[in-house]
Amino acid sequence: MTDQAIFSPVLVYISDQRGLDLAAEILRTGGFEANRARNLSELELALERLECAVIVTVTAKIGEVRALCNLPIVNIQAFVLPNVERAENQPRSIFDRGGFLDRVRLNHRDRPVTMRHTPRRFVS
Repeated sequence: MTDQAIFSPVLVYISDQRGLDLAAEILRTGGFEANRARNLSELELALERLECAVIVTVTAKIGEVRALCNLPIVNIQAFVLPNVERAENQPRSIFDRGGFLDRVRLNHRDRPVTMRHTPRRFVS
């Protein structure tokens, strides 16, 4: 693919730096601009200031994202599959890159490129 993003930005919210970097790189090579957030403060700031159409995160962070916005969420962990045909020297799991990118594209459809989202604020 190209180094230029052909879709509006995706926000990646993963606290593990290695996971964050890998997810952003997969998205970038798939044609997406990937903005990053490692913690809740960065997520809130990103939702207030950056354009994004989809949020990629892990299972444990979905609740935090839902509490702040109504944007589509893609759980990247759903694409880590057991490697049932693995040989002794192969990894126990494999990542379905194509399926992941397809899901991001599907959730991305019909979203305006300049969309900014104002996070929900709850008053107690």
